[in-house]
Amino acid sequence: MTRGGAGAWALISLAWMVGTFGGGWLMAWLYKRLHPSLAFYKLWAFWSMILMGIATLMFAFGVVKL
Repeated sequence: MTRGGAGAWALISLAWMVGTFGGGWLMAWLYKRLHPSLAFYKLWAFWSMILMGIATLMFAFGVVKL
């Protein structure tokens, strides 16, 4: 953590979580409309994990520079 300090990392972490859970909620809502028999909370967890994995890979491979 040489650049930005702990406050910058906290802000990035907060934005990352809000974006992931918000995007997961949106994708779960869309899929729930297509497949009403599926459980919303499971869809939300699934899509949040997918989006978090994509974001993690982007950081790991250097697509996103801090």
